[in-house]
Amino acid sequence: MGYGEHLRSARYYLEEVRKLLERGDPYDAAEKAWAAVKHATMALTMTVLNETAPPKGISWRAFVKNALIKAGLNEEEASRWASYYIDVRSKLHGDCFYGLTYEEEEHRPLMDRAREYVELIEKLLRRYKGQ
Repeated sequence: MGYGEHLRSARYYLEEVRKLLERGDPYDAAEKAWAAVKHATMALTMTVLNETAPPKGISWRAFVKNALIKAGLNEEEASRWASYYIDVRSKLHGDCFYGLTYEEEEHRPLMDRAREYVELIEKLLRRYKGQ
């Protein structure tokens, strides 16, 4: 799967989040938000680092942060968004979807920010690729 397909998948999953929340299913919405963030991140890392997963010995947080810096974010912004990635993975994918624990004030803001994250990755990749 190329970076364009990953971005299309991210957009698809964002739309699924919206539909699932409208239907009152925050658990599946949480997993779709994670999928959107994961696919956008894979598009980013495969483009700027030629990898979709960190090499042995490198944390996901450091891997994502490095990709965001290489794509043009400053260190503070990259740290913030790398933390967001980790929060989505643990709180939406883990706690909410697999743990069946949903707390509106804890989980909904992470789902709502998924669109901002995907749009940021798209913008960074357009700039990185000179489009």
